[in-house]
Amino acid sequence: MKTIEQNMEEEIARVVMDEQPAPPPAAPKRKKKLTESTAAKVTAFLLLVVMTAVTAGGILGAAFLYHTDIYTSSETAFKQDLFEDIAWGDGYTLASYVTWDSENLTRQMDQQAAERFCEGRNIAFASVEAKGEGEIWRSGANTAADSPWQFTFSYDWPYPERPSMGVVESAYTVRIVLDSAFPMDDDYALANWVADLAYALRYWVYAIIAVAALIVLVCFVFLLCAAGHHPDADGVRSGWGTKIPLDLLTAAVGLGLFLGIQLVVEAGFWSGVAAILGIVLGSAAGAGVFTGWCMSLALRIKLGGWWRNTVIYVALRWVWKVLKKLGGGLRAAGRGLAGLLGGVPLVGKTVLIFLGLCILEGLGILVSLGFFWSWGVLAFLWVVEKLLLFLAVLAVALMCRKLLLGGRALAAGDLAYQVDTSRMVLDFKSHGEDLNHIAQGMAAAVDQRMRSERMKTELITNVSHDIKTPLTSIINYADLIGKEPRDSEKIPEYAAVLTRQSERLKRLIEDLVEASKASTGNLEVDLAPCQPGVLLTQAAGEYEQRLKDAGLDLVTRQPEAPVTILADGRRLWRVFDNLMNNICKYAQRGTRVYLTLEERDGQAVISFKNTSRAPLDIPAEELLDRFVRGDAARGGEGNGLGLSIARSLTELQKGTLDLTVDGDLFKVVLRFGTIS
Repeated sequence: MKTIEQNMEEEIARVVMDEQPAPPPAAPKRKKKLTESTAAKVTAFLLLVVMTAVTAGGILGAAFLYHTDIYTSSETAFKQDLFEDIAWGDGYTLASYVTWDSENLTRQMDQQAAERFCEGRNIAFASVEAKGEGEIWRSGANTAADSPWQFTFSYDWPYPERPSMGVVESAYTVRIVLDSAFPMDDDYALANWVADLAYALRYWVYAIIAVAALIVLVCFVFLLCAAGHHPDADGVRSGWGTKIPLDLLTAAVGLGLFLGIQLVVEAGFWSGVAAILGIVLGSAAGAGVFTGWCMSLALRIKLGGWWRNTVIYVALRWVWKVLKKLGGGLRAAGRGLAGLLGGVPLVGKTVLIFLGLCILEGLGILVSLGFFWSWGVLAFLWVVEKLLLFLAVLAVALMCRKLLLGGRALAAGDLAYQVDTSRMVLDFKSHGEDLNHIAQGMAAAVDQRMRSERMKTELITNVSHDIKTPLTSIINYADLIGKEPRDSEKIPEYAAVLTRQSERLKRLIEDLVEASKASTGNLEVDLAPCQPGVLLTQAAGEYEQRLKDAGLDLVTRQPEAPVTILADGRRLWRVFDNLMNNICKYAQRGTRVYLTLEERDGQAVISFKNTSRAPLDIPAEELLDRFVRGDAARGGEGNGLGLSIARSLTELQKGTLDLTVDGDLFKVVLRFGTIS
């Protein structure tokens, strides 16, 4: 009986085992592709080699069958042709067994040797006859007339003999009849087997060739696709064969194939079976070597940049570097020579050209008189020289005329006139480009002057407008106060307007004076270590309520580590104050305002970004000018001096202010050098 404690322990263990998380499912095993299988590659390669041998053998067999007229003759006639050469050799051997007895003046036959020879061959009957004497030897029974499947051959051989009375020319006729059963393993049996096989496959050989060639092609394509793929590895990976330069590998393979072809060609001088075997095996070996080279090339192409691993590429690259260095040296020498000639004044160049022409003329005279001694040649060279000189002088005159016309146009005030320097050379081209630059510079100066005049006019107009508005209000309300009785309730209201407008006029005059001092550099600046992040936080706190009243959402970003710059804290605060005032006046309600501080490349970068309420169709550079505002109607409280004062104060503190306008995005970026 189990105790209560044991039952509780088993129950707790069972609950714990049930609550344990199930082991994560095993990752699915990667399915191996056929092109990654080593066994498939080896099988395909061996099959390619074997089928190449079959194809080569089939082609040789088809050529042999066509040559032997197997398609137009009977099987018996085909075999008869095959046995012909063999029987001829046997007949020659039997005839060689006949000897001449000089003493008895009779012919004798080595019958035992002839019998042994016939017993080892598939010869059913054989006989030898001497001319004018009849049959001198025979073996077996002549049954050729009884069996149509026996093959009969008859040959005549003239044999010179030397009896005691002199040389006698004798003739022998050898007759051979084969045994159609071919019981002996000799050349006749082998030829009979070949004949039976050839006759049976005389039409199938072409199908065998086609199937074998198709298998070779399929295996070849598969091996090219599988080149570089390895088991359990994605993609293509290089092998040891790719480390060999491609052109060296190609040369080695080409040399090997050439030697193999030579061996196959030489095989034609061997015996028939050896020649066929050499051709078949050579074709199979050549196919294997060529396939290996193609696989290496396919792998290099897959890896990319296959031409880099070649001796030719390395050599050409080295030659290119050498030529590049030589070209650099030649260019440097040419630039040096050109610089040397460029430093020579125009008069000096003219003198050098004249001396060069004189030297060339003198050399021409010496050559003509020294080698030809002909006044006609001298006259011809003189005419050629004067013609070339005329063309050169004409070209110089045309260039001078272009320069003359350009100078006249500039003198007449035609600043848009451009001298065509495309056909000019040397100092003439430089002078023409100088004239063009003068015209461009004068046009830019005129535009700048006109813009400056326009800016002065606008400045006077804007200053007059901005001063006249509060001044008119002050005069009008002062007149109203003078006309009202002393106990009038409107006097405090008029006085408040007078105070507000006078403050506005005072602020305008102060800003105008400060802008003038800042732009001329007459403002004192006390540079000291300063942390712009503190001032940025202060600006965000002081303008928080104004931003909320304007419907703006403030977003500030600063680095955790303090950033220190060299600036005047009071002047830097005025810059921040002007920019924040500008944002509160002109930003679109319901948008965000971004104040960011970051340290980048040894600089403190402070940016103010907001979305403009009014469309900004004014270039950013013009917004930095004095008395220029985003609202063309000038209906707000601003006077257009805030950005101008901010830029001038920033530049006095060795900083930069960049303004960017992108659609409705208004962005001001301040940059100051950081100090540690």
